[in-house]
Amino acid sequence: MSKRLLFTGVSTMRDHAGQHKLYFIADALGRRGVPVSVLVPDRDENRAFLADKPHVDSHFYMPGNVASDLRSKARMLARNEWSAVWVVGVGLRSLTLRGWWAPGVPIVKDFDEFPSMIESFGPMRRAYLRWIERRMIRQAEGFTCASAFLEATVRRHRPRLRQRVLRLPVAISADEHQVRPELVARLQTAAGGRSVLVYVGSLNRFYEDQIDEILRLASVLRRRGSHAIIRILGGGPDADYFKTKSVQADVASVVEWAGHVDRADLASHMDAAHVLIFPFPATPFNVSRCPTKAFHYAAANRPVVTNRTGEVAALFGEAALYYPEHDVEALADRCEEALRRSARTGPGRALHELTWDARAETLRAWLDVQGWLPLRAAPRVTAMAGTR
Repeated sequence: MSKRLLFTGVSTMRDHAGQHKLYFIADALGRRGVPVSVLVPDRDENRAFLADKPHVDSHFYMPGNVASDLRSKARMLARNEWSAVWVVGVGLRSLTLRGWWAPGVPIVKDFDEFPSMIESFGPMRRAYLRWIERRMIRQAEGFTCASAFLEATVRRHRPRLRQRVLRLPVAISADEHQVRPELVARLQTAAGGRSVLVYVGSLNRFYEDQIDEILRLASVLRRRGSHAIIRILGGGPDADYFKTKSVQADVASVVEWAGHVDRADLASHMDAAHVLIFPFPATPFNVSRCPTKAFHYAAANRPVVTNRTGEVAALFGEAALYYPEHDVEALADRCEEALRRSARTGPGRALHELTWDARAETLRAWLDVQGWLPLRAAPRVTAMAGTR
């Protein structure tokens, strides 16, 4: 029987950023003729994404408690038809129980971040997350790591892995990164001739330091007599809280709250901007992760103002305008410098380099070297069959 590559997830793309990899890489490999299956919770978003992808053998399990989720995945492994199992997520629900029924199936663990490094979590939660991260590092035969920090940490705990660790940064969907000229024109008209600085981010207190820095930037620009506006793209549970802070800071005339923007519209919003802003200080968590937002920024071909930190600095190199973290006067200086540049000056990265199709090809070649790539074959589709 022909083997297949199995991708297992724990949530949806809306609720878990790491699942972007599962969606888009499984899709790209399936289109290349690689026999691919996915196992994800039975949720509307998962079914909607996979509904028009007959090249992906899709399975769904009814989400429940941790024990029932683990049993659903164990039953899937018991079919013992996998060349490898690729796992996203960090937590008990992401553990893959490989018993006597599937002893030789290689597990490939993807690390998008180490959530134990999130400073706002309490000590007990962080201790649990550190334990589960180390448990997953011990279990797997191979690893895909989104950042240099994650790769170095895995290699430190498993020094004999050699080629069984792959750097696999996040990416964006080329299909979604499409500029709509009519939307760009509407956004430019709405700006009323003012220069537009764009910040993309969820309005959640988890990101309060970044948003506060944007509000302080607005105050400096207003004091300097700048006619620029800062357009904040993003919704979230704390939207009213941050809007109130902008009123209290007397920058309501400088800050425009655009609300949630669909991924399909992000490229147009950034095309209508003059400068893209991304505060990214060197916190332990930021150093460890690879933010998807940076790849949207890189594809937009606009000047980017950010901090020289981790994977963001690795992506932009010398093409971005950097400022010392938390130095808002310097941030304003760099924004004004960016406004003096040509409107189309940006990092200049080719879109293909930033896409999930490119990541899928990198993963395919690596799996082939490891001997974990299934034979190319016509995909066997179980028309949205549920795993219960």
